[in-house]
Amino acid sequence: MEWKAFELKPEGVETPSHPPEYYEQAKANVKQMSEHYGVEMKWNDRSKHSRHALEGAKFADEQGLANEYHDAVFKAHFQQEKTINEIDTLVEIAESVGLEPTRFKEALETREYEQQVINETEEAHQMGITGIPCFVSGTKGVMGAQTYETLLQLLEEA
Repeated sequence: MEWKAFELKPEGVETPSHPPEYYEQAKANVKQMSEHYGVEMKWNDRSKHSRHALEGAKFADEQGLANEYHDAVFKAHFQQEKTINEIDTLVEIAESVGLEPTRFKEALETREYEQQVINETEEAHQMGITGIPCFVSGTKGVMGAQTYETLLQLLEEA
């Protein structure tokens, strides 16, 4: 599996405001998924953008710790309600999975991986991807939470 960057809320773009009912439904959806899959998930509206987190993922991938980093970022966002667009928070997460914190922070501050994240997000848009999670195999893909069986079928069809 290869992780690719996709920004739901691109940096520098303000998301439109929605009526309160929209947010109540979104919160209810997160709660329903949490209960359905037996995974602790909380609504977190603190993280407005994810570009720094995605740049950190590229650093982690080069160190062979992409899965560990992604798991830790998801836990920080959905379970600990941390703000994952703050560099200091991401440095703590990176260090917790074994990444060298000084080098990680430097990579984020210098935007070493920013263009790679932008390119992967543009590639996703060109493929018609509009949301996450999205799983792609060959030229086929499925968006949203999927069963294990659906993902196996996707692999077989590719």
